Amino acid sequence: MMLRVSLFAWALLAGVSTATIAPARANPADGFQLRFAPLADVVGMPPATNSDGWKRDLAVVRWQQFARDSELVGHAWSYLDRDIGRFQAAIGSDFVKTAPRIRAGVPQFVRLADEVKNQLKDAMGRSRPFVTHQDLKPCLPREDSASYPSGHATWYVTTSLLLADLLPERRERLLAVGHQGMAARVTCGMHYPSDVEAGQRLGEAAVKQILRSPQWKRFKLSVQPEVKALISPPAAGMPVVYD
Repeated sequence: MMLRVSLFAWALLAGVSTATIAPARANPADGFQLRFAPLADVVGMPPATNSDGWKRDLAVVRWQQFARDSELVGHAWSYLDRDIGRFQAAIGSDFVKTAPRIRAGVPQFVRLADEVKNQLKDAMGRSRPFVTHQDLKPCLPREDSASYPSGHATWYVTTSLLLADLLPERRERLLAVGHQGMAARVTCGMHYPSDVEAGQRLGEAAVKQILRSPQWKRFKLSVQPEVKALISPPAAGMPVVYD
């Protein structure tokens, strides 16, 4: 007969204190959904082909390709990954060591905006600049997804605003990082400016809904000990954050 041994029993047999076995944390955003219709209204439609907005979009992307240098390209690469750790310098503390609950919890709320963004991308079906215009050469890895609204802009705006709600003392620094994450997409020809502007509107509108939710209010209250630890500036001073 096969003997079934629980995790608790194995811990005792191995001489491990059961206090060290931490239960998996529940998703703090569980049960909350963004209202899609008002977000879609805020995002709107991309500029029509050959409209003034379309011409402006194309002119800006072409100018960025002409003007960018190796420093700007390297800067854009540093914002390629959508990782909340990108905001550590803005806060001046290590998320992993100081605020594991914030690091794990905030992305669960951001994911809700990301899901709306995916639906809108599929609905709009706008091609990336380098797909429609062969003279445009992106300086970041090409992506196959639609262009409008920008996923990076949505992510960076949503993340920066949620962190700013938790850490108002670092608001300007956090929003500066969010702005850089958006701008990098146009610098490297991955998006038109209107894609990024749409992602910004989506992120801002999504955050307004999130901040009113009981799920966010409970989460914000639960992480106050981590917030207090994060706002203590490092002994060497705050790192430089470029706006």
